[in-house]
Amino acid sequence: MAPTEAILAKAAPPGSTIGIVTPGSQAESRAEVLRGIAWWEAHGYRVKLADGALMETDWHAGPPEVRARDLQQAFADPEIDAIQTMRGGYGSAQVIPLLDLEAIARQPKAFFGLSDITALHVAFNKVGLATFYGPNLTMVGDPSPPSFTTERFLSVLGGETVGAVPPDSERLNLIGLSPGRASGRLLGGCLVDFMYTIGTPWEISLDEAIWFFEETATAPIRIDRALLWLDQIGKLRGVRGIVIGELAGCEWYNFQSSPRSKTLEVLLADRLAGLGVPILYGLPLGHGSTLATLPLGVQATVDADALTLTIDEPALIP
Repeated sequence: MAPTEAILAKAAPPGSTIGIVTPGSQAESRAEVLRGIAWWEAHGYRVKLADGALMETDWHAGPPEVRARDLQQAFADPEIDAIQTMRGGYGSAQVIPLLDLEAIARQPKAFFGLSDITALHVAFNKVGLATFYGPNLTMVGDPSPPSFTTERFLSVLGGETVGAVPPDSERLNLIGLSPGRASGRLLGGCLVDFMYTIGTPWEISLDEAIWFFEETATAPIRIDRALLWLDQIGKLRGVRGIVIGELAGCEWYNFQSSPRSKTLEVLLADRLAGLGVPILYGLPLGHGSTLATLPLGVQATVDADALTLTIDEPALIP
């Protein structure tokens, strides 16, 4: 059971040092790593790469023991002020049994990542640590990272964590799929990666929580199947509200000619509205071209009538 109050790290304004770890897959090219480092330095930060950050072994950045060591050391390193993952990919769950989670909670650092990094968010949130569903290094190492993404990222890292999560009205429509307003601890991540934490020692309860999920390149029928399973095992029985981020590339994803007769909006409403909780869909949270860095593990309020998700308590110490 997580502590009732979130464990917070200190904000990391310009002049801070960002530790880069690779708990899952390796970077696809050294060029994007170098661009990412240059991006940080251009904004007044220092960068410290973990010893194994650039390792490559099959799908992963080195064996799990090396990836776990790097992550544990990054939290313990007094020179590092915040931690960013290299990328997602696959493999983060392998390192969790090798981590001392209680020690990490005693040495909190702002921790950023998305996608496969969901497993680590869940494990860290389980012991009470607030974390951030946000850009990895290769995203800011894009030749032209979107200003929407980078400005939100830097403002959150600098300590501006409370308030409404910004929509991207130029790309996405915000929709209230089920009415109402509710508050609770904000938890979740990428749908499939979140599902694979269930049944593990680091599985986290969604009772009285606001559950957030996003997904990418997945057939609608598979999203429906996942949500049906979560409902049938009782995982969603105690949620107070649901926030659905971007389902990037899912609307018309064709998996072996799977049925596509339902729009995502209809699918989500049919599968989730029966829970009787507010449901908000369409914030830029996920694998799309823009990303609004999202605190996890802290209190938030979803208002499906006003079409807002608001972070109610600080996720970093100024």
